[in-house]
Amino acid sequence: MGIVVSSPTPTSPFFLTTGIIGLVSFVFTLATFLRVVWVNLMTLQEAEHEVHGYLTDIRTEILEERANLRTMRKGMKKHKRFARGENGGSYLGMELDDVSLKTMGDAVRHLSKRFKELEKPFLAEGEMGIAGANGHGNKNRRRRNSSASPDRYDHAAYSSPPERSSRRHSRNDEKDHDDNEIDDDAFWAQRTRYAAFTPGKRFIWLRKKAEAQQILEAMTRLQTRRIARQVGGMAVLMHEYGCGTLEVREMVGRIDERVGRVLGVRRVE
Repeated sequence: MGIVVSSPTPTSPFFLTTGIIGLVSFVFTLATFLRVVWVNLMTLQEAEHEVHGYLTDIRTEILEERANLRTMRKGMKKHKRFARGENGGSYLGMELDDVSLKTMGDAVRHLSKRFKELEKPFLAEGEMGIAGANGHGNKNRRRRNSSASPDRYDHAAYSSPPERSSRRHSRNDEKDHDDNEIDDDAFWAQRTRYAAFTPGKRFIWLRKKAEAQQILEAMTRLQTRRIARQVGGMAVLMHEYGCGTLEVREMVGRIDERVGRVLGVRRVE
């Protein structure tokens, strides 16, 4: 028997190309898997800083947008009453219309509810988070309305009264303390306390991080929409103001010309 040497079949280049494509696909799949694992490990490691950063930014933006819409709603009501009293027409300006305000308000409330459920596992014991926004507002109003007058009987009947200088210093100290408390309440959204980050909370953040990013993107789109509407309203106001200025100039020119004809005096430019 002789040795039989097999010649390459016509399908060998096809098998070679398929093998190369499969190898490249495997390399890409392995690289993607390693990248996902690395990102998850970094998320677990930086969970404490990411939670503080994301939740604080979202909470601040929600409260700011809620305050902006509330202020715009009040301003629009005033402008409507003014326009109705002046000429009975509708007011067209920087403020948004009722439909846009209600739609944006509903969107902010929906995002606030989602964020309330998102931040609940990470808050420290006793912290209300965004759910305590109304409570902080009422607390600030009560503090501003309350009087800080000292008690009438501060010292005993037979002891000497305190000196004026010490009394003045004590009043200044109380005022500084009240100002510091007001400042603390003003920045309570940034100073919210979070719970200790156990491995369980780190894995919770690993699952909740995508939702936090979605809420932050939704708030950014909502703010962009509001700013765009306000800028458009401002452009309309400037256009109307420019047209009104041209009309006034034409009227002043006509009056000046008629006065010159009547009095025989020519205006020197």
